[in-house]
Amino acid sequence: MTALTLQVEVSLTVRVPLSATGSLADGALVVVERVDTVDHVADVDIKQVSPSLNDTTVALDARVAFTDAETVACCERALEDGFGVKCVDRVEAVEPDAPPVMEVG
Repeated sequence: MTALTLQVEVSLTVRVPLSATGSLADGALVVVERVDTVDHVADVDIKQVSPSLNDTTVALDARVAFTDAETVACCERALEDGFGVKCVDRVEAVEPDAPPVMEVG
């Protein structure tokens, strides 16, 4: 049995700890990657940054691939339950990227 993979485009807000290593974008990426069933995250676009006393709130858009997710609603619930995810504004299914075409000759 193969695992289902569903790709979605998301708009969400995450809390990046002040102690996070790397750039702010790296910290936001790690928050999303730690969500259960997230396989990988791509095309991260930071929309807004709001610093506070203990963390920095980052609003972002990204393309996220989930394993074992049957519907967009499953993906949204997984994101909402993720540690460090403040809110999920949008989740839309997208077609997976086509594999590269092999050149012959």
